Amino acid sequence: MNSKSDQELLTGYPSVFSINVKWGDMDAMRHLNNTRYFYYCESARLDFLTALFPRLSSLDPSELEAGFALAYTDCKFKVPVTFPDRVVISTAVTDIKESEFTLKHAIYSTKMSLIAAENHARLVHYDFQQGKRVPMNEQILAILEAHRLAAS
Repeated sequence: MNSKSDQELLTGYPSVFSINVKWGDMDAMRHLNNTRYFYYCESARLDFLTALFPRLSSLDPSELEAGFALAYTDCKFKVPVTFPDRVVISTAVTDIKESEFTLKHAIYSTKMSLIAAENHARLVHYDFQQGKRVPMNEQILAILEAHRLAAS
């Protein structure tokens, strides 16, 4: 993909989070360590979820009855990111079911002007008191639907 089409792809994402790549994030080959992609996506995911559901960030975790738990994550590495760089992680909902949803993260290298990696994260609506997944209510479903990845 050329950089112009990658930039155009990012316009369908409702949320954007950026972070500077640090020298200490590199591996022995001077590429961004694979684990850092997951940390960056975790930060983008938390930023996205607390923007949609501010109550999640204001509660003591022990008071949280139901919330979201990460059930699965992956990462498709397309090109190596190197220091220095600033990556932009665009986040959107791609799939919604009764008690779970999937987020897609496009990790864009500003230095290379292209999508360097893609991550998916499946989250379940989880009742922490009962220790089990529970259906999401209509309000949660509507909020997630409003942040679904726009058709390209």
